[in-house]
Amino acid sequence: MTGILSPQGWQFTALLALAVLLALAVRSDARQRRIPNTLVLVALMAGVLLNLAHTASDARTGLFTTEPGALGLWLSLAGALTGLLLFLPMYLLRALGAGDVKLLAAVGAFAGPAATVNLALCVLLAGGVLALARMFLFPGGALVRHNMLALLGQLRPGATGPVFDPRTQTAWRMPYAVAVAGGVAGYAAWTLSGRAPFIPFG
Repeated sequence: MTGILSPQGWQFTALLALAVLLALAVRSDARQRRIPNTLVLVALMAGVLLNLAHTASDARTGLFTTEPGALGLWLSLAGALTGLLLFLPMYLLRALGAGDVKLLAAVGAFAGPAATVNLALCVLLAGGVLALARMFLFPGGALVRHNMLALLGQLRPGATGPVFDPRTQTAWRMPYAVAVAGGVAGYAAWTLSGRAPFIPFG
């Protein structure tokens, strides 16, 4: 069974839907410092439903490739689980909020497990660049640098002293949806220009 969309048409539709949902997440995170659960749920459902679509080739090669094809239900759900598990440790270390973790899980539903691993690397890189820019180019950077050193210090084995919580004590909490959107955009530009994924699978 095939759908009315060509593989390229399916890819364009899925990328457009993902871009719109990420833009809404960035807008909410920038304004309210939170990503609504409703938005994450819609993104998750959109990723799964789009990957259930039967394209003309039914190649199941994924979204971020020059030969796109819908992944199907199980690979889409596996992508969501991969995104959740990759960023869950950062939530437990209080380096990210729950909304940020759930947003990457929703992106994983679009991308599938293999691409989600690569996307996570791009998101972390984008987050690092944004954090460095914040520390050195914007007002309040000195306090951010101090807080970062305090956070790293308490991660050392045997560290003592007061616990530093970046979610409540930081001078400025970066809306991490910006890093997620930037990482996704960067990875899409990389792979859709014909370059191989950073970590190839299969």
